[in-house]
Amino acid sequence: MSQVVTHNTSSNVAQEPPKYKQYATGWGFRFGLVAALVSIFIWASWLVSMRAGMTNTLTAFDLGLLRYSPPALLLFPFLWRARAQVKAVSPILLLGIVCGAGLPFFYLSATGLKYAPASHAGLLILGAFPFFVTMLAVLFYQEKVSRERKIGLSLVSIGVLVLLSLSLLTASENTWKGDLLLLAASFFWAVYTVSLRIAGLPPLVSTALMGLVSLIVLAFLWATGLASSGLADASWDMLAGQLVVQSLLVGLLTGFTYGYAIHKLGAENMAAIGAFTPVLAALIAIPVLGERLEGYSIVGLVLVSIGVVIASGILKSKRSF
Repeated sequence: MSQVVTHNTSSNVAQEPPKYKQYATGWGFRFGLVAALVSIFIWASWLVSMRAGMTNTLTAFDLGLLRYSPPALLLFPFLWRARAQVKAVSPILLLGIVCGAGLPFFYLSATGLKYAPASHAGLLILGAFPFFVTMLAVLFYQEKVSRERKIGLSLVSIGVLVLLSLSLLTASENTWKGDLLLLAASFFWAVYTVSLRIAGLPPLVSTALMGLVSLIVLAFLWATGLASSGLADASWDMLAGQLVVQSLLVGLLTGFTYGYAIHKLGAENMAAIGAFTPVLAALIAIPVLGERLEGYSIVGLVLVSIGVVIASGILKSKRSF
């Protein structure tokens, strides 16, 4: 009898999915949902503030300094205490975390927002992101793509193509350049999300790591004269607003809330909730930046938002990576 029990136990252990495929239930899932909602509000505010900063005196270096300095300095104790855990993570995953949401992502999104409106940024960065997440999961982890996800991602692709093609034909000269940069930023964000999910690092630790590496690179750029700054010419109101959004909300708070939501909900559920960020960003940009939603932007927003929700599988309450 004992042999049978041992055999069954071993079989159950062998069939248990890896930690990155396990999701929270009950209150853990609810807290993850709250963290996700907080994250999308901060994302929308961040997109608008980035657009405002890049169309004024501030440079991408300035915004990056405001973004990464606080987590690098304030959260360093968490990184130091978890240094053994960080060393145990694959260097490829650490590189994905550092580059996916660090300076490469930041410079792509900041430069893209210099040319394209905030509504495009929300649509392309967060709308196309589930497509890239699925692509990475299929290529590197042999994940199967469900029928619902294929349908949803098809809608996402159509929405993105509508935006890119019509902005090329009807928008200003450089809008399409900004759109392509934002699409590249979306790929980096997908790399970050997948790497963070599999690495399993605590949210504050991964945020501190990303901030520290980014701050070191920024210091190098400044020391070698490769970066320019417009901080001296910026108004106090502009600096105060960017400090709140970039440093406190994005740099510190969302580093925790997004990481927490990913661990509790999984990438697909998080992507479904994040699908509403472009809509929120577009609505905020209307009164704050005076942006106007064009017809093709609305079509793209609707297609991408519906596509992400369908692709996530959340309508069937199916939780899968």
